[in-house]
Amino acid sequence: MIEISLIVQAATLTALFLIKTLPAVIVAIYAVSYSIKKGYIKKLAFSLQPALRKFGVSEFAVISFATCFISPTASYSMLSQAWREKKIDDREVIAVSFLNSFPSVFSHLYTFFIPFIIPVLGFAGVVYTGIRFAVAIVKSLLGLFLSRKWNHSTPSFQEIKSTSASQNIFRIAAIMGVTYFAVSLLSLLGVFDLMTESLKFLPLRAEVLTIAIIEFFNVRSAVVTAAGFMDSGLEWKWVVAGLILGNVISFSTRSVKHSLPMHLSLFGQFGVKIVLLNSVVTLILDLVFLAILLII
Repeated sequence: MIEISLIVQAATLTALFLIKTLPAVIVAIYAVSYSIKKGYIKKLAFSLQPALRKFGVSEFAVISFATCFISPTASYSMLSQAWREKKIDDREVIAVSFLNSFPSVFSHLYTFFIPFIIPVLGFAGVVYTGIRFAVAIVKSLLGLFLSRKWNHSTPSFQEIKSTSASQNIFRIAAIMGVTYFAVSLLSLLGVFDLMTESLKFLPLRAEVLTIAIIEFFNVRSAVVTAAGFMDSGLEWKWVVAGLILGNVISFSTRSVKHSLPMHLSLFGQFGVKIVLLNSVVTLILDLVFLAILLII
């Protein structure tokens, strides 16, 4: 039987998560709704016609990609609305989700990588940031290829209908809350700890495994710990390897905790497939870069 204290703790974590994320979601949804009503999205689409003809992707792919630089939440909210109105199919949504990888990571450049990762880790931080962007670029190129392959529409704008922003917010908040609560409870019960335990057999330095395991719980703590190891003489490549291994260990937890609630609320069960496909490709690319680091 689950202890009441764990349920209370999971509920508290869920409340904090919603307090932190819902304001941005609400702003994004109202911004998208307002932009549609005022015709700004339509104007943006017409201005992007040359890009549509050049790259051979749908107008929704170009608009979603451009919007993602400003707000990934607004980008996926717009994409979800087009999908629900049958303006784009499942395959196109998957392609655009890969295409949006670069702008999604770019949005963290000035909020996480430049002000925190690079100052704390120095050269190792630059390399790690470069690898994260390299992974995102590869995924975006894959998305571009798939979008060109699966796009059979003519490069003309299909107007999106404006829907009730308040209804969308209520639905999204409810699904995000339930999903995050379930994941938090599973985490507190130790379900995800099994992944950490299963990787202790790897023939890596103790410092690398320590960084990776700490990153499973908190990435900023892992970065600070890595900086301490560097001060003690740990080579930069082992620091980067530890952080990448941390991504590998925690990829499922992060996807389930952060990406899944949003995608479930926007795309329903189809959102699980979107998150799973993106997570698997990220995992494979992380393993490739980790192997390269261990070889050099």
